[in-house]
Amino acid sequence: MAMMKRLRDNTHIILWALLIMFVLSMTIGGLVGGADITDLFSRSRRLQGKAGVVNGNELDGMYYSRLVQQQLEEYRESGQEITEAVVENIGDQIWQSFINETLIDKEIKRLNLEVTSAELYEYLMQYPPEFLTSQEVFQTDGKFDRQKYINALTNVQGDEWINIEQYLFSMLRFQKIQLLIENLPVISEFEVREEYMRTKVPFTLETLFFPFSLVASDSITVTESEIQTYYKEHKEDYFVKETREMDYVFFEIKPTSDDSLARYELAMELKKRILNGEAFETVAAEFTEDPSGKNSGGDLGWFDKNQMVAPFSDAAFRLKKGEISDPVLTQFGYHLIKVEDKRTQNGQPQVKARHILLKIEPGPETLSKIRSQASLFAFDAADIGFEVAADSHNVVIKTTGKLNRDNSYIRGFGTFRRAVQFAFSNIPLGTISELLGADNGYAVFKLSAINPDYYKPLEEVHETITSTLITEKRVNLLKEKADRVVKELRAGIDFQSLAQSEAEIKYDLHQDILLNKGLKGIALNHSIVGAVLGLKDGQFSKPIKVGRQYVIVKRVSAKPIDEDDYGVEKELIRDRMLKSARTNYYNSWLAELQADTKIIDNRENMF
Repeated sequence: MAMMKRLRDNTHIILWALLIMFVLSMTIGGLVGGADITDLFSRSRRLQGKAGVVNGNELDGMYYSRLVQQQLEEYRESGQEITEAVVENIGDQIWQSFINETLIDKEIKRLNLEVTSAELYEYLMQYPPEFLTSQEVFQTDGKFDRQKYINALTNVQGDEWINIEQYLFSMLRFQKIQLLIENLPVISEFEVREEYMRTKVPFTLETLFFPFSLVASDSITVTESEIQTYYKEHKEDYFVKETREMDYVFFEIKPTSDDSLARYELAMELKKRILNGEAFETVAAEFTEDPSGKNSGGDLGWFDKNQMVAPFSDAAFRLKKGEISDPVLTQFGYHLIKVEDKRTQNGQPQVKARHILLKIEPGPETLSKIRSQASLFAFDAADIGFEVAADSHNVVIKTTGKLNRDNSYIRGFGTFRRAVQFAFSNIPLGTISELLGADNGYAVFKLSAINPDYYKPLEEVHETITSTLITEKRVNLLKEKADRVVKELRAGIDFQSLAQSEAEIKYDLHQDILLNKGLKGIALNHSIVGAVLGLKDGQFSKPIKVGRQYVIVKRVSAKPIDEDDYGVEKELIRDRMLKSARTNYYNSWLAELQADTKIIDNRENMF
């Protein structure tokens, strides 16, 4: 009973994380937020404490934060580095999961796809979840004991199964609708056979390629009237969303000379331990910060002098067999090198060596000092003003340049979502941020400019439009040229002869090529593949547009389909195509639901 209580108390933490990952796994490559995301300026009391709202369903800010922290803790436990980009990605995944869950839940209710208690019980009996089979309470001698599991399932003592039931009810509901949607696509025998031909059947083709350079740009004229008309018809292309700019002071986290000395002294201490009898590989497994050396005892195998950075190679090749170097400094840190053997291979001297890498990183004292400096500046900036504080602390003020609301990248920082969120929150010009931590340091920002939405004026885009119109006219003239060639081909002239009479048209013979590999000198193009599959031997296509150029393709021959091989491969091909079609169909269905949904992403302003 006590063991079942422990199971009940701890399982809900695992289950909701699993559910989030399950819902996310149902959507591949979805965009966070959807096509109609409404960002509210955050100080609204109605949204205080809410991470966001989807169709009226609110995501509690504290609950969202706990889920983020839980995922971050899993990253830390696995030894992965926590960066600003990782934090942003985890938050986006959890938010997207909430959106998906809300939309799918609505459709489940509309389609009456609820899970019954009988279905849930049958699932538990037939398919014990992995997160339960690994629990001690259901094991004997370290292995899953099905009878213990069945006994617990059929002799419920209290509410120990309630968290599991809630999780599985949610999961099975989602599975039902996923299966319903995914089973709608059908792959026909014709489609399977075409895919086999595309990937397995060699074709011989002739091509006539019409390069863009065939029509000279100086032969084209563009009038002012055409430019003005184009601008009016494509004005939305020149709409610029609001941007914001910030000044900032940055306190970079970087090692000091004391940090470097500490790593050097550690390297010398490790060398002493090895010389006193400890095995090099044992010390390497414990201390090296080269990920590939942890499990190999720092083994580098054989290498010649050109395979390593110069300081490392110079030191390694100076050592005698069995010797250990003093600490060697490279851009990666300090290395201890042990040469185990030497040889000459293909006239090149080689060594077989192990190494221990100690990276030079900021120590606790350095980190504390940088944090203190940055915190003091942030305090003074808020107290006496940004510029005065910068002058007092003798630090340089830099600028971010123009920032977009939907882009978390800041030059000099990389991904820095919190800084962009600050810039676009409901704050007046001149507002100074609190101290913000980035992947490589700390920064304090000041909102320095708000640039409203606007349309680029004609004079600003005049040259671009002129270039665009010239390109369009050149492409159209190229198409006319290709159309004239098609008429000549229909009149009986062959591909090679025509190319000889028109030197700028490029002829190529492509022998025994697979269509999914593309043609030499021509980018892989689905229109070309489709045209070839639709032709009979001896027939040629109409001009096919490839970028700004055109190509005419003649199908000379195709090797006969190996019907025995096709019989073996066709079900594998069908399964592959069906898997792709189901995923695409499901994602498209979910995207359509999301496009018609009112979504408020309030994560940047929830507290």
